[in-house]
Amino acid sequence: MAEELTDDLLVEILSRVPYKSLCRLKCVSMRWRRVISHPDHRRQLPRHHLQPLAGFLYADYRVLNRFQIVPALDPPPLIDPSFSFLPKCDDLQLVDSCNGLLLCRCWNQLNEHRTFNYVVCSPTAKKFVVFPDSTCSKKVRPFLGFDPAVSSHFHVFEVVEDWDYYDCDDDDLECDGVEDVVGLRIYSSETGVWSDEIDNGWSNRIRIRRDQKGGSKSVFFNGMLHLVAIQPVVAVVDVEGKNWRTIPLAHKDGSPLCGAHPPCASGPEGFIALSRGLLHFASTDSYGDWEISVWVLDDYYGGQWTLQHTVSTMRPFERTMRRRMNPDDCTLVWIEGRKMFFMFYDYVHCILTSYEMDSGEVRCLSRPRSYCEPPYLPYIPLFLESLADGP
Repeated sequence: MAEELTDDLLVEILSRVPYKSLCRLKCVSMRWRRVISHPDHRRQLPRHHLQPLAGFLYADYRVLNRFQIVPALDPPPLIDPSFSFLPKCDDLQLVDSCNGLLLCRCWNQLNEHRTFNYVVCSPTAKKFVVFPDSTCSKKVRPFLGFDPAVSSHFHVFEVVEDWDYYDCDDDDLECDGVEDVVGLRIYSSETGVWSDEIDNGWSNRIRIRRDQKGGSKSVFFNGMLHLVAIQPVVAVVDVEGKNWRTIPLAHKDGSPLCGAHPPCASGPEGFIALSRGLLHFASTDSYGDWEISVWVLDDYYGGQWTLQHTVSTMRPFERTMRRRMNPDDCTLVWIEGRKMFFMFYDYVHCILTSYEMDSGEVRCLSRPRSYCEPPYLPYIPLFLESLADGP
C-alpha cells in the first residue's frame, strides 16, 4: 500500500518521524531512499538533520587544540575534545558555528609568518572541508552560513573592514575595535572558490559589532546573513552579495535604542538569534541598572519589532546561584522559544543557566567549570552523510 502513495504524500508522512528513524527508512526501498535524500524535499523535512541544542563549545586554554563543551542536555553529548578527525595543524581556532557546523581556522607556522586554512566541520558526523582563506590584503571577519533544510552546501562570508591605518601585525586577525565595512568576499562549498571582493552595499559608514564575550552576532536564514551593527540596524546580505538591506531597530520607549542600545556603544550590547522561524534581538543595558529586553521581528519585510520580554534584575540568578552576581559576568548565549540561556563567567569559573520568560525560573544546567573563556559557540549535533548535495 505504501508504494501506491505519491512522493508528496510520502514526504508528508515521513516529516513526522524522528531523524534516526528517517535514516533507517532509507533502507526500505530504492524509492524511499531517493525521496528522503532528494534536495528538493529538505524543506518538507525541515531540521530533521538537527538535534536540540546540546551545549556550548569553548577552547580549553590549558591544552593546545583541545576543546570542551558546557552541556545543555543530560546526558552530555559525546564529542572528541581534540577534534582528532581534522587535519593536523599547529593551532586550531574556533571562529563561528551555524546549524550544527563549525567554522575554524587551522594555523601553521611558515618560516617567520603564520598561515591558515579554513575548516568547516561537523563534530558529530566527523565530516569536514578544508579550503584556503580569500588572500584578502585587508582585515576580514568571517561568518558561517548554512541551512540543512535547504542544502548541504555552506557559505563563508569574509566581511572586509578598513584597517589600513590601524596598527596591527599581519598575523593578527583579531584586532580590537571596529571599523567601516568596505567590502565582502564569499566562499561557496558548491563552487569551491571565493568570489571577487564585492563593494559594500550598505551605507558607507556601517560597522559590524565585534563579539567580545561570546554572544551571537550573526544569524543565517532565508538564504541571508544577518549581522548586528554598531549603528541601530541589523545588516543583511545574501549568499551572492547581490541583495543588501538594513533592518532598523525600534525607536520607541523601551526599545533597543532607548538607553539599552546606545548607537555609539562599543561593547557587545546586541544579541541576535533565530527562534521558531523569527528573528530575535536582545539588548543589554550596561549603563544603568542591569536589564535585558528581547524583541521579535514579527514583520520581516516591514521591519516591525514587538517587545517579547524584559529582565530587569539579577535577583532570580543570585537566588539560584546563591551569591552576588556582577552584570559584567553575564552573557546571553542562546534564545529558544520562551527560554534564554546565559553563561556566567567570573574569570575563575563558568556556569550555564537557563531563564524561563513566563515563570522567571532560573536553572543551573552545568557544574562550575574552569578555564572556559569566551567565545562560546552553540553546538547542535548534525547528522549528514556529506557536506555536499548528493543521493
